[in-house]
Amino acid sequence: MDPVVIIGAGPSGLAAAYELALHSVPVVVLEQLPQVGGLSRTIRKNGAYFDIGGHRFFAKNQEVFQLWSGLLQEDLLTVPRLSRIFYNNKFFHYPFAPMNVLFGFGPFSTVQVIMSYLLTRIRERISPTQAVSFEDWVLSQFGRRLSEVFFKTYAEKVWGIPCAQIGADWAGQRIKGLSLWTAVMDSVFKPKHKKVKTPLVEFVFPRLGAGMFYERMAEEIERHGGQIILNKKSVGFRHEGDKIRSVSIENSDGTQEEIEGSAFLASSPLTEGILGLKPEPVAEVLEAARGLRYRSHICVDFLVEGNPFPDSWIYVHSREVNLARITNFRNFSEAMVGTSGLTPITVEYFSFVGDHIWSQNETELIALAKSELKRMKLIQPEQLHSGFTVRNEIAYPVIELGYEKKVAILRNYIAGFKNFHPIGRCGMFKYNNMDHAIVTGLLAARNVLGAHYDVWLVNIDAEYLESGEVLTLNRSR
Repeated sequence: MDPVVIIGAGPSGLAAAYELALHSVPVVVLEQLPQVGGLSRTIRKNGAYFDIGGHRFFAKNQEVFQLWSGLLQEDLLTVPRLSRIFYNNKFFHYPFAPMNVLFGFGPFSTVQVIMSYLLTRIRERISPTQAVSFEDWVLSQFGRRLSEVFFKTYAEKVWGIPCAQIGADWAGQRIKGLSLWTAVMDSVFKPKHKKVKTPLVEFVFPRLGAGMFYERMAEEIERHGGQIILNKKSVGFRHEGDKIRSVSIENSDGTQEEIEGSAFLASSPLTEGILGLKPEPVAEVLEAARGLRYRSHICVDFLVEGNPFPDSWIYVHSREVNLARITNFRNFSEAMVGTSGLTPITVEYFSFVGDHIWSQNETELIALAKSELKRMKLIQPEQLHSGFTVRNEIAYPVIELGYEKKVAILRNYIAGFKNFHPIGRCGMFKYNNMDHAIVTGLLAARNVLGAHYDVWLVNIDAEYLESGEVLTLNRSR
């Protein structure tokens, strides 16, 4: 019997393999990196532990939470969250605290924020509009003044395109249900039963980094007979009729081989899977695949003397620097300090392959990060040690205007294959969080076992990522 082949050993791929292995289904996981975890892997270097940016663990879905706690047990910590926005050489709490904004902006600018918001709400009452772009959405909920300070700069750093070209979907994913009014009311009255989306005050986290969970999961997969093969990059699929027959993989020496399977679950980029199909799809499908883009991500990692700031991570909205976020892993888990005794931090940059950030070599990126931290007066260069970089060429699907039509064309095409299941963020070209990716893997695996879940419905209403709302496992009808 041919195995079920899973492309990618990230959250969705490992969740799918885990589910299948527990049901004694032969499964093979192919991973292009030398370790499991994907964008949630943990790198051990210089005596410390570094994640690929900040990955908090939070899920109201009890099955996902039980999966975490069952595999990690006493190694699952409860961590208080502090994350702030850095703008104009000041720190602002998120969610917004009225007095913090007042003292940060000053009375005159605070009045501007309030007046901008009120004028926007009056216009919306007189002539309601449908938010098409991310810019439309944040303007309607926060007014122009606050949206330019707290949303525009950061969003454009992350996506590399103007806010007017970012789909409103991203607002739904991250901050739907939150507005200036609800933020103020929540801060002042602190309601016990919140229905709007508000950032979490605590989360759970593996003692030795996010990757610890995926390494545990990989051990269980192999213990139940599953196979995980590292350093194997998928480069295409061969299909006959309504079935995928095999996946082509590239070895480290440049040679290629084919692995046949009974079913294929792909967390690898949806566009690469489509463009690598043999025989190739019709022109309309190829054009849609070529029209979708992924954003790249670069970590510049350092060991720092002392503990430079109390936050889990800091969002950097200042235009004067290119860096977008700084993560402090000591504030996730003291154990991530490891044997170094120094604080591991990550400075994050977002880019497109070939742009001015991506084109810099490691030495140049380390120098850039040091200079920008110094400019922010946050960490002095002499405090920073053992710098190195981690590049992720394909990290986030770019949610730009018009992407939905292209994805719909690809979805319609791949629906014609009975044994092909896209999963995860990149595999479905769908911006989701780690726990949502896990759910897509679990449900796709159950479909292989004979269930009939519509995996595309996971997170379809975008109501969950930053809130305490329940994620449901929707079954298709």
